[in-house]
Amino acid sequence: MSLYYHKRITLVPRLLHLNIGTHGWSLSLGTRRARITRDSGGHGSASVRLPGGFSWHRHFRRR
Repeated sequence: MSLYYHKRITLVPRLLHLNIGTHGWSLSLGTRRARITRDSGGHGSASVRLPGGFSWHRHFRRR
């Protein structure tokens, strides 16, 4: 059995969130349609959801 902890803190309503979990933290900036996320390990992602079920998602790592 493993333990899991997750807490989401809203810094700016509907725009900026700090997510804290057992393996680190992440910061999410954006809305439901477009978002940029960065985590404590240097990984990040950007995503855009378009009408009609289309979406774009990109992962990146800090150099």
